[in-house]
Amino acid sequence: MKKVICLLSLLACLFPVTGIAQGLHFGLKAGVLGNKADIHGMSSQIKEENQTGFQVGPMLQYQTGFYGLALDFSLLYVQRGVKLTNTANGASTDVKTQSIDIPIELKWEMGISDNFDLFLGVGPSFSFLVDEDNWGRKLAHIAVDVIDKDLSSMGWRSTEVGINLGGGVKIVNHLMLSCYYNIGLTQSAKHHIGGNKHDAIDQIFDGDVFESKNRYWQLSLSYVF
Repeated sequence: MKKVICLLSLLACLFPVTGIAQGLHFGLKAGVLGNKADIHGMSSQIKEENQTGFQVGPMLQYQTGFYGLALDFSLLYVQRGVKLTNTANGASTDVKTQSIDIPIELKWEMGISDNFDLFLGVGPSFSFLVDEDNWGRKLAHIAVDVIDKDLSSMGWRSTEVGINLGGGVKIVNHLMLSCYYNIGLTQSAKHHIGGNKHDAIDQIFDGDVFESKNRYWQLSLSYVF
């Protein structure tokens, strides 16, 4: 958490709270996200549920002046997660991660009036893991039988890449309300169960490979100075 705070504070100090050049503006973004991990290799009796996370951090917006095109760069602290329930015994657990995300968006703004714009956006998002729950230990807690061995963390990836698609509204040239959907292009976790499989976790895993990708909705409020 200290590393996260230091990174966000550093970027905030690099840019004043007014436009630092013609067309280039500093802003702040915060929002909620609903994560639905795309998980493979889990037993059908393990139910996955969306869990609400959040994101917050500074951003930069560059207005190109060319047919309403703009570029957004953000540095966000993000917490996301998924709830897993074993329907055989009703036991459930939350698996959460914390990361630094850097979304880069190309936006097309359509002026409706002097104080109201609509925009569409698309672009890549790069996620760098800073803290995570242990998949194996969490899953052991919801098993029907007692697992007497220390399971691995199920291979969390330190870096992920996704793509954001969405749009929103811009009010009085400063306040933006946006909704984006992120599609994970790379895995968030992957683990080969193979010969390490334990009889007590046959009920949890289906097959020899466990893997997960992040997919989530983002509802954000931004203010650009």
